[in-house]
Amino acid sequence: MIVGQVIELKANNKFFTYCRKAFGVRRLAYNWCVAKFKKDYIAHCAAMDRYTKEMAEYRKSPLQSAVAPVKPKLPSWQDYKKEFNAIRLEKYPFTYEVTKYASQQAFVNFGEAVTDYFKNVKKRKKAKVKQNSKKRKAFFPKFKKKSYQQGKFYIGGDQVKIVTGKKCSKKLENNSTKQYMNIPNFGYVQLKENLRFNGHINGVTISQRADRIYASFSIKITEEEYSRTHKAAVQNNTAAGIDLGLKSALMLSDGISIEAPKPLKAKLRKLARLQRQLNRKQHPRTKGDKTKLSSNYIKYARKVSKLYLSISNIRDGFSQKITSILSNHYEYICMEDLNVKGMMSNHRLSRAISDVGFYNIKKNLIYKMEYKHRNLQEVDRFYASSKTCSKCGALKKDLTLRDRVYKCPECGFTIDRDLNAAINLRQQIKNVGAASSELKPAELTALLSDLEMNGIATSSDETGIW
Repeated sequence: MIVGQVIELKANNKFFTYCRKAFGVRRLAYNWCVAKFKKDYIAHCAAMDRYTKEMAEYRKSPLQSAVAPVKPKLPSWQDYKKEFNAIRLEKYPFTYEVTKYASQQAFVNFGEAVTDYFKNVKKRKKAKVKQNSKKRKAFFPKFKKKSYQQGKFYIGGDQVKIVTGKKCSKKLENNSTKQYMNIPNFGYVQLKENLRFNGHINGVTISQRADRIYASFSIKITEEEYSRTHKAAVQNNTAAGIDLGLKSALMLSDGISIEAPKPLKAKLRKLARLQRQLNRKQHPRTKGDKTKLSSNYIKYARKVSKLYLSISNIRDGFSQKITSILSNHYEYICMEDLNVKGMMSNHRLSRAISDVGFYNIKKNLIYKMEYKHRNLQEVDRFYASSKTCSKCGALKKDLTLRDRVYKCPECGFTIDRDLNAAINLRQQIKNVGAASSELKPAELTALLSDLEMNGIATSSDETGIW
């Protein structure tokens, strides 16, 4: 299996300069591909029109024409890579100052962008979407712009080398256990924490976020190594339904309500103030404006990006913690297949939805349940989990978003709206067998202890287990 670990690097000014060069080389190679592709694509479309006409004439009189017209081909990213490498030494000699993967991986990424573009074009044709419709946009590869606060480049696994301090420098103490990574054409850079996993490193992505540099490792490990480095899952044969919401981020069918930290809401006033100050600094205000960025603009842009990084880290930390805890304590989980993109189109709720991070919670839970060989099921997004009575199964069609308490029109059963939906999702789990719908007191105590240990706020609803 393949796992990842993100580690911050102890970067000095010299390494920051190297990273900025590598970001620029990657951006140069990608933008060079986009510029070439735009010209080649226009020529290819014109050649295809000629080919279509010639092919139609050939089919009308196949005996009169000795040679059939040849269908034109669009250059691939491999062709662009060969062409770029042929002129690289003469036109772009500075690209040799950084790792070779900084430019090479840009061609692979460009190829993926082109593939996605043509896939979206086919989807539009199948769905018969109008040319100017906003639905299912076919995004043409775009130029990457320069940014002082972010960037990334890739290093292949064949160039990645991790050593301890005593092996990479004679100046360090012999008993040093700190790990260092060798950066091609630069040297060794210290990792702020040691690599957890023993396995084959497929590659590393070096990225800048605000004023920090991170190394994201992709490592192939065995099942035994995964078991050694992760907390053992509780074998209790229990199942739970999970309803995602805004009042409580997750409502479990056991009656446990888990609240999200909502970092954007907490820091919104500070963010607005910094952005107002940033907007007053000298910078280009329109696309054609050639006004230079002032030093103060770059300084305040760094402050804004640091605040965004803090918000993102809090949200991602919550998502990782809660999904790890749930995958450890439940063998069967059922949740809705939410249309998060469609929900974000509601301008009244979009900020609150993005602050909780529905998609990240679902994405992390999917791969963690798979790694632990547990079962995660998703019900159709049109299943009326909130409108269906969890006791008698009656459907309440007039339930609105304002109704936070569900009262069944048939049997009179009254329950919290989110808890009712979670119980209905629990009942949708298939092939559970003898799985229990509720945790035992000892198991419940262990779950609440894990939540408290990780600083996750919880509350309880009436479920009959308290």
